[in-house]
Amino acid sequence: MDATSRSRALYELADIAGRNYVWRALAFYDIRSRYRFSVLGTGWIMISTAVTAVSVGLIYGQFFGMNVTQYLPYFAAGLIVWTFIASALNEASTTLIAAGSLIKGTRVPISLHVMRMLQRNFLIFLHNLVILAVLWLLMPWPLDIGIIASLFGLLLLYVFLVGASVIIAFVCVRYRDVPPMIAAGTQFLFLASPIIWRQEHIQHGAEILAFNPITYFLRIVRDPLLGQSVPLSVWAVAAALTGASAGLATLVYVTYRNRIAYWV
Repeated sequence: MDATSRSRALYELADIAGRNYVWRALAFYDIRSRYRFSVLGTGWIMISTAVTAVSVGLIYGQFFGMNVTQYLPYFAAGLIVWTFIASALNEASTTLIAAGSLIKGTRVPISLHVMRMLQRNFLIFLHNLVILAVLWLLMPWPLDIGIIASLFGLLLLYVFLVGASVIIAFVCVRYRDVPPMIAAGTQFLFLASPIIWRQEHIQHGAEILAFNPITYFLRIVRDPLLGQSVPLSVWAVAAALTGASAGLATLVYVTYRNRIAYWV
């Protein structure tokens, strides 16, 4: 790749970050248009997640013999964070394929399609946080100033998903057999991550969790929301994963950006 193409790709990345109001507005329009003629509107986002959280939380809480007032907030918080992660990864695998006509017919930066998708799922995540607030009102748990740490965790998760989404989108637009593999992989990660079960309940193979990146991002976002502290080692690994994701995504974008139009 020549220096001009490389510079243009880097300029696109900087420009799309500077003009973030564009993809944020498009993501908001996507959500509004999806529920335009619905009576409850975006309330259906919260209702569907709440039904899953409460039904599964009550059943598995009894199954594990745990106090429902402790297990239900734990599961609901984990499910909300996981839904954001899984939706972003799954939609990233098809977002450039779906935007093929726009990529071929316009000069819109390719990264805009990825950021639009991610921001749309972030807005859904914000809607779902209302569920956790309602649960806290019904069955309050101790909270302190440490809850602010969840904002920093969410920032790290967002940047990590930006990088992961770019990488997945580029790989999937080139190799069309990968999207089904991404869908299968997210199902496995759901079961292999401490969402339904607690990490301290694992008697054998707990060390495998150290190789699951989702575990770290769940902890830095979910645990502060539940009034729990997060070890510095977990923050360090999450920050390292975020940096690696962003760096690799930049390399992939700069290297293969010009080829996307021929792959869609």
